Amino acid sequence: MPFFAQSGLSRPQLVFLFILKVLAGVAYGVFYSSQAYRSISDTWRIDEVSKTETALLLHNPIAFIKDLFSYGYAQSGNLFAGKDSYWNDLKLNIIIKTDAVLNLFTFGNYYANLIFFNFLFFFGPIAFFRAMSSIYSQKKWLLICSVFLVPSFLFWCSGLHKEGLIFTCIGLMIYHFQQQLQLHKLLLKPVLVFVASWILLFALRNFMALLLLPALAVWLLAYLYPSKAVSAAVTVYAVGLVLFFTLAFISPVADFPQYIIDKQSAFKALPGNSVIEVPALQNSFSSFIHFLPYALDIAFLRPHITEARNFSYLPAATEVLLLLLIVVLSLFYSHNQKQSATQTSYTLFAVCFGISFLLLSGYTVTFSGAIVRYRALVLPLLVTPLMQYLPMFKKNSSTHIG
Repeated sequence: MPFFAQSGLSRPQLVFLFILKVLAGVAYGVFYSSQAYRSISDTWRIDEVSKTETALLLHNPIAFIKDLFSYGYAQSGNLFAGKDSYWNDLKLNIIIKTDAVLNLFTFGNYYANLIFFNFLFFFGPIAFFRAMSSIYSQKKWLLICSVFLVPSFLFWCSGLHKEGLIFTCIGLMIYHFQQQLQLHKLLLKPVLVFVASWILLFALRNFMALLLLPALAVWLLAYLYPSKAVSAAVTVYAVGLVLFFTLAFISPVADFPQYIIDKQSAFKALPGNSVIEVPALQNSFSSFIHFLPYALDIAFLRPHITEARNFSYLPAATEVLLLLLIVVLSLFYSHNQKQSATQTSYTLFAVCFGISFLLLSGYTVTFSGAIVRYRALVLPLLVTPLMQYLPMFKKNSSTHIG
C-alpha cells in the first residue's frame, strides 16, 4: 500500500514492526486469558459478545446494522455520561461490531482477528512516523523506537480493544494536520480524513477528542506566529480553564467538572487489586486544586516501584522511572539547543495535549493498572520531541528522514 510504502521504512522494517504488533496483541490476549483476569477482561468479553453479533449478522443483517444506532434506555443519555447512555456504550459496540464482521473470515478465532485489527491499528503509528519524519532529525532507529516501541504503548495499543483504534485516529489527524501546515493550504481528501478521524475518536473517547481541539489551536497559532508561541498556548488554555468551570452556569449539560466527578466515582465502584485511595472530589474550583497533587501523582508517577505486588507491575513501574530519566536529561540539555518553528509548534501541541489528557486521567482513574493503559496513548507523542534534546540521539547532519 502506498501509505505504508512511502513511510520511509523499508519492507523488512514494516514487516518486522507489524509482526511485533501482532505478537504484542497475542501477549495481551494470553495475559488476560489467565484465571485472575479473564472474568473481568473487556477483550474476552468483546470476543464472546461478537459471536452473538455474528449470528445476528448472518440471520438478519439489517437488524445488525440498526442495532448499532439503537439503545435500550428511555433516552439516549448525555454525551458524557458514564452509564445508561447510548454514547457511552458506543465505544465498545464499535469494536464488537467490527469483531463480529471479522468472525466471518476467521471462524471466530480471537487470535486470527488480532491480525486484522492490528492492520487497522498500524495506520496510526505509520501516520505519526511520517509526520515526525518531516519535523525531527533524529536517527532513524531512534524515531522507530519512540514511535512504535514504547513498551506500554506497544502492549496496550496492539490488543483487541479500542486503544489501537484510538491511536490510529490520533495519528491520522496529526499527519494530515501537519501536512496541511506544510502545504499552506487545505486539500479536500486530507480534511475529510481528519474530520472522519475526529468523529470516530469522539465516539471512542469523547473527552480525548475535545482535548485535541485546543492543542491543535496552539499548534496552528505557534506555527503561524512563532514569536508568540508560548503566549498563545497560555491564552488558549487560560480561556479553556475558565470555560471548563463556568459553562455549567450557562447550561447544566456543560457541567464538565461534574462529569469528571462521576467518572471518578464510576472507577471507585469497580473491583481491582491496584486501587489508589484518594479523597472525594467536589464540584468546585478549590476541590480540583486540592486534588491536583493526587492527579499529578496518578498521571505521571503510578505505579510506584514500591507498590509492585507481582511481576506484572514491574515493567510499568520501570517504564515510569525511564520516562522520568528522559524528562530530566532533556531538560538538562535543552538550554543549548534551538528548535525550528515547526518543531516548537509541534512540541507545544504534544505537551499541551499530552499533559491535559494525563491530568484528566489523573482526576478520573483510581487504579494504578488502568492509568498505565490511559497513559500509553500519548507516550509516543511526548517521547519523540523529548528525545530530540538528547545530543547522543541526534543526527550529525540536518537532513530529515523520509
